[in-house]
Amino acid sequence: MKMQAMIQKRLLPFLRSCFVWDKTFTRWVAMVAIPMVIQELVGASLHIIDSLMVSGLGDAAYAAVTQANRYTFLFQLFSFGTVSGGAIFMSQYWGAGDVRGMRKSMGLSLATVVGIAALFTLPALLVPAVPISFFLPEGASRDIATTYLRTVAPSYLLMAINMVYATCIKAGEKTYIPLISGVASIATNTLLNYTLIYGHFGFAPMGVYGAAIATNISAALQLVITLAFAYGKKLPAGASLKQLFKWDQAFVRQFLKTAMPVVFNEGLWALGVTMYGIYYGSMSDVAVAATGICSNIDSLVWVLIFSMMHATAIIIGKTLGAGKKEEAYLYGKRLIAGAMAAGVVLGVVMILLRAPILALYGGLSREVIEKANVILLFGSITMWFRAFNCINVVGILRSGGDTVFSLVLDVGSMWLVGVPLCAIATYVLKLPVEYVYLCTFSEEIVKMVIGIPHFTGRSWIRNLTLKEGEPALETH
Repeated sequence: MKMQAMIQKRLLPFLRSCFVWDKTFTRWVAMVAIPMVIQELVGASLHIIDSLMVSGLGDAAYAAVTQANRYTFLFQLFSFGTVSGGAIFMSQYWGAGDVRGMRKSMGLSLATVVGIAALFTLPALLVPAVPISFFLPEGASRDIATTYLRTVAPSYLLMAINMVYATCIKAGEKTYIPLISGVASIATNTLLNYTLIYGHFGFAPMGVYGAAIATNISAALQLVITLAFAYGKKLPAGASLKQLFKWDQAFVRQFLKTAMPVVFNEGLWALGVTMYGIYYGSMSDVAVAATGICSNIDSLVWVLIFSMMHATAIIIGKTLGAGKKEEAYLYGKRLIAGAMAAGVVLGVVMILLRAPILALYGGLSREVIEKANVILLFGSITMWFRAFNCINVVGILRSGGDTVFSLVLDVGSMWLVGVPLCAIATYVLKLPVEYVYLCTFSEEIVKMVIGIPHFTGRSWIRNLTLKEGEPALETH
């Protein structure tokens, strides 16, 4: 009887608050998330097509591009950390109706991310063999990767600037604009890959060099379209230089206090992922190719969850900026529940479809496909609790301003659990790549166990638009 009473009084109301969404909230989530779902879906689909094109060049070329892109991935995550820190303020200022605050946040993000782009671009242009040496041993694949990295390096600055403008546009809930620019860029990249890698429409075949050129051109197109919308439609992102860089000391101090932990979070997390890539690279081209395939397929499956993550950050940030703390907690519960349910469904779908998808990679060896099949199975089974961490850490805790705890939770679990465990699996136990990959999920378990009570404790709920000493007003 006591158990039944507890279920009726506590569990059932809790589940209803998580899974029963009112029409207004459902419409809001759909309006924000659906354009991002479409963009991510098209992008992931065409990235798989790109990877299929490169895979036709053989294991060495595919491994080269995969490992060179790990350096690009490292840059993107450092940049994402900077922009995510700024997005916390942009979303909350949007909720408070403060466009000037949004633009100041955008300006600080832009200044920082351009500096990061320079730090990554110069080594890639001048000494590309040095960063590549961390990912691949000497051989044909390293030489190919060096050429690819030097060629693709100019796209970094373009990507960085576009990331800042697109983030501000999303914070203002115009998510269809990044959809347009993103789809145009990805479609262009795919067409150019088809044209330049193998030589079509009168062009000579360029191999991976052609793939790098296609990336540069598509990045430039994406930035042009984003800027045209930002300034042409006079959005909050369409700021003048004066509006972008007019900062006072108090604002800079508050911004850095909140945003810098996010930069370190993404940077250290990116280095951890890079360590995983180094472990794979120390094994063989087969290991690199197998994990590379799975990364591309995984990005397609995670489209819905990643889009929910970005939508969560916008919704929670705007709600807190408007002073609605209870609603922010409720919305967080709902979005976590939705993401975990999606993780279960998507995991089942991936288990059923992984073999037919892998059959498309006919240019790679049978050993690569077999290992990729096992890796995808592991990823499918663990998807539901990884979805929780994705929404909780990036979508909720960060947008609430709890960036220091997010840093400790995210990076600590990776570097204290995942990275050393995978090192032992690789160099001491000498396990196959699929089991080393499985060890990476150990950090996710730790993250979830610690993250659940922190979310329910509500200490992450903060309104960053208030000035020091100003009382927080709860509005409904």
